[in-house]
Amino acid sequence: MSEYIPLSLRRKIVIALDPEHVLAGATDIAEDLADEALAAQQQKRFATFKTVAWAKANVLRPQEDHVFLATSLDTAPKALDPTVLASIWNSLAGGSESHASRRKKAQEALRRLSEQLSQVGVSASWEALEGPMGEQIPRCVERHRGELLVVQAPERGGWADMVSFSWADVCVRQAGCPVLVVQQKDLPDNVALAMDPPAAGQDMASAWGDSRED
Repeated sequence: MSEYIPLSLRRKIVIALDPEHVLAGATDIAEDLADEALAAQQQKRFATFKTVAWAKANVLRPQEDHVFLATSLDTAPKALDPTVLASIWNSLAGGSESHASRRKKAQEALRRLSEQLSQVGVSASWEALEGPMGEQIPRCVERHRGELLVVQAPERGGWADMVSFSWADVCVRQAGCPVLVVQQKDLPDNVALAMDPPAAGQDMASAWGDSRED
């Protein structure tokens, strides 16, 4: 039996998760979403799960590390941010979602991931922050004296990559520790097995708390 290492002596690793994907990890995915929109939400959920599983399989030393799962919700997002457009649409449809509601969803998703890490022997905690990811994640690393930052790269492309830096790019430049950027397209589905396989007959996406019924 290995000797227990107190938190103060463990290697601190921060895993920064894209807020758009984290919000898709809440259990109450809207029942009235079109099939295509529902599939996109489930893919985002699974992508976040795979990012954490990849870190578990390739980076983490369960007996020696403590993981801080973190995301941050921008209280003043850019005008063309998809989250803003979705909020406008929901408001017009009579289903406006408050910032407090989004924060609660993020907290729920991070809590669930933290519990799943604990179940596979990894010491973990979580934080749902407020403000731009590029500002809050480096501060989170500094606050916890992080020794490594693992970043779930946001999904971008086209003009966005050419005319601006993503929050992940900012973290690479600002974090006071080594940074690993995990590209979603590079992760095979079977990396999720690092978090233990789901029960027989249960698919990977539903293993991360999808309570919807067909």
